[in-house]
Formats: sequence, structure tokens, C-alpha cells
Amino acid sequence: MAELIRSVEDEVPISYGRFGLFDGSGLGQDAEPETEAGALLAEPDRIALGQVGIKSQSWAWRAHVRMEVWDAEPPAPGEPWAEAGQVVYLSPGGIVQLRGLMHSPSGQMLLLGPPFFAYGLRAYAGPVHTRPADYDETTTEAVEEAWLLRFWPLADAAGPALRAETEAGGQAAARMRETLPLEPGSVLPRPEQWPALRPPPEPSFPVIRPSPPTRRMERVPSREVAGRFIVPQETLDFAQRLEETLGDLRIDMLGNLPRNIDSWSQSQLEEYAAQLRVSMRIGRELNPHGAPTLRLGASSVRTVLIGPDPGFSGRAWAWAKDENAYADVLSVDRQVIARDRIRRNTLLTGIVTILRNENDFVEVRAATQAEAARVITVERLRD
Repeated sequence: MAELIRSVEDEVPISYGRFGLFDGSGLGQDAEPETEAGALLAEPDRIALGQVGIKSQSWAWRAHVRMEVWDAEPPAPGEPWAEAGQVVYLSPGGIVQLRGLMHSPSGQMLLLGPPFFAYGLRAYAGPVHTRPADYDETTTEAVEEAWLLRFWPLADAAGPALRAETEAGGQAAARMRETLPLEPGSVLPRPEQWPALRPPPEPSFPVIRPSPPTRRMERVPSREVAGRFIVPQETLDFAQRLEETLGDLRIDMLGNLPRNIDSWSQSQLEEYAAQLRVSMRIGRELNPHGAPTLRLGASSVRTVLIGPDPGFSGRAWAWAKDENAYADVLSVDRQVIARDRIRRNTLLTGIVTILRNENDFVEVRAATQAEAARVITVERLRD
């Protein structure tokens, strides 16, 4: 029986009677010609490479969308949902987001599973909320409509793309089409091979870090601190806004704060905090059983196909004082590359999977056998 792995809910503006689903990797192609698969707009043969248009059922102003990932083809949801279309979605990045036409993404994201996979996508249209029109109370207009988008894995589509890894990213993504149509009776990818397809572990009580109460910082009158440096009030105000907006997020964020953050508006700070929350959630979903992790500079990991983005695997390098360092993370195809006898450092390498990428730093865990196989395939082709 199919099992729900994860879900998110989002709201997106509808423009010209449609909105879109886009790959988080930024790769994808407009459907030319655009073919209707019910309310879904894709390529002929109901294939979508990184992008899917979704037609509004009522020309509402906005859509409330629930997106779900299942480990196999899910059952029908029943009332009040009505099936509205189905396509094969080829995902270069394994992460999707919603966006209205001529609007920026909402910031919410859904981890589908491994990158460069083919997923089934079935859409369901739901209730429509209406209200009297401003221009005529006797006329009702649609304000919000509900959607349910369900995904499930169909096949690993990375093989052709890996063989073309030296090409531009867009060309490599387009090679995913070579896996279609799927052979009858194709075996679904096994979740035990791909942590991104595993449901979260049993819920546990969260660890709550106590934080001291914040006290508003006030500027001390200059007559009380004669001869001492005085922090401008603007700096104190920003420090307070930063503490109130990010709070405990700063404990787990990677790297330093972005440059020029002190000039950001409050809305920019809140958007950044939302991005951090999504990044941390996806990082946990890519590491459902809490494998040991390591923080590295983003340039220390060479990923295949795309990178260094969450979900992608590659070879990492790290200097350490001890040859046995990082043995729980740099454990797959672990090698000693060099020894610096003067500084007493050792350069280690291993194959890892990226969980998060923030501020030029990445968090990684040891790759599984299936994830590492992609990296090894490309390395052999290069040799």
C-alpha cells in the first residue's frame, strides 16, 4: 500500500488563469508545443521537463495548493477532490516550487526525492471560495481555489544524463527523456537505496534550546561615556531586529550572515528567515535517520550534473590533523590524497550527499551506495 512521505502547503497568485510548478534547480524547458493534459500544461505525450503549467478552474485570484510525495502511486483522495490531469514529471533537481506568472517564487519548496528522477504527477481540483464582486453585489467572483498535487517516483532517469555530464546542464537534463516510455512492469526505486524517498522517523519530542530574554538595547548618553566609543542607534536597532527575526535559526545556520545584511529591510530579513527554515527542513528530510554530518566550504565538494545543491552527491575534500578524522562522513570511497608533513595535515576525500547550501557553506552526510554510484560513473567516464 502506498505511503505518504511528506507534504507542504502553499499559496500562489493566479495570473491570466494559470500558475506554474517549477524545478528548484532552475532547469527545465517550456513545453513547445504546449499540450493540455486536463488542467496540466505539458509537452506532447504528457511529459514535463522541470516545468508544468496549471490552468485555473475558476479564474480565481489565488490558489491554495497542497503538494504531497508518496512512495508509490497513491489512491484517489475522494471528496471534495476531482481529478484534473496527470503527467510524467522529469525533475532535474528533485525539489519543486510554485510561482505565479510574472511573480517571484513563494519561497516554499517540496522535496520530491532524488534528483534526475521521473515522477508521476496527478492533479486534483478542489473547492472554490467566492464572494460578491466589488463592482456588483449581485455577481459572485472566485477568490481562491484549492488544488492537490500528488507526486510519486517512477524511475531513475539519470543514466543518459550522466553519460552526457560534460555537456551544459540543460542538455544533460534533456537527456532524461531517453528513459521514456518506461518499460512495462518497471520496478519502482527502492526507498532503502534513497534516503530522500524514506518517510520521516517516528516523531520525537523536540529539543528546546532555552534562550535568555532579549532586552532592548538603548544608546547610552554621551555624557555618561565620555571618551568611549558609542554604537550608533541604527546599529542597535538592526541588532534587535536581527535577533527578533532570526532568533534560534542562527544557532544552526551555515556560515556567516550574508554581506550587507545590515542594510536589509524588515521584509528582506523575514524572507531570509523563511528561506533558512525551508533549507533546514529539506536538510532533515534528506537525512531522515540522522546520519553524522560535516560542514564544508561549498567549493570543497565537486558534484555531478548540478551543484552543489541539496540532494546532489559528489566528492568532498577536507584537511584534517588525523588520518582517521571524519570517518563517519567521508566513509564512502575514502582515500588519503596528500600529507602535509610540515603542517601535519592530511587531505582526505570521500563521496557525500549535500543536505544544505547556505552562505557558501554546505552540510553533507555520507552517500548511500545508489547515490555514490552516480559519482563513480562520471569519474570513470572522465578517466
